[in-house]
Amino acid sequence: MAEGITFAFCALILCFGVFCFFALWYYKKFFTDILQEVRDARKEISRVGQKMDAEGSIEERMTVLTTFDNIKLERARNEYDNKYSVYVFWSQMVPLFSSLGLLGTVLGLILSSRGDIEITSLMSSLGLAMWTTFVGLICTIVLKFVDSIGPGRVINDIDSAFARLDEKMSKELYKKAGSNKD
Repeated sequence: MAEGITFAFCALILCFGVFCFFALWYYKKFFTDILQEVRDARKEISRVGQKMDAEGSIEERMTVLTTFDNIKLERARNEYDNKYSVYVFWSQMVPLFSSLGLLGTVLGLILSSRGDIEITSLMSSLGLAMWTTFVGLICTIVLKFVDSIGPGRVINDIDSAFARLDEKMSKELYKKAGSNKD
C-alpha cells in the first residue's frame, strides 16, 4: 500500500510540475511580447520627438506625445498588469512541490508502519518513501530555474523598460514645453 501511495504522490507531483512548467513558459512568451511592444514604443517616441523638433507648435507636440502614450501604452500596461497577477499565482506554486514531496514521504512512512513501529519495516520503506521528497525537490529546483531565466527575467526587463519609457516621455514633454529640466 505504501508503494501505491508513493507512486501516486510522485505522479501527482510530476503532473502538477509539468502543468506549472507550461504555465510559466506561456507567461514568458507573453511577457516577451509586451517587452517588445514597450521597446518599440520607446523608439517611436524618439522618432516622434525628433520629427516634432523640426515642425509643430508646443501644444501640438505635447498633444501628439501625450496621445501616443495613452493610446499605445495603456493597453500594454493593462495586459501586463492582468497577466502579472496570474503569473504571481503560478510562481508562488513552485515552493509547494518540496512540501508535497515531504508530505508524501511522511504519509508513506505512516502507512508502511501500520501502527507497528518496527525499525526494520520502517527502514525498508524509508527508501521508497523518500522518492516523493526527491521528486518534489527536483520539481522545485527545475521550476525555480525556469522561472528565473524565463518570466522572472523578462518581468524585470519590462519594469525597467516601462521606467525608461516614462522617463523618455517626461523628457520629451519637458523639452517640448521649453523646460530645461532633464
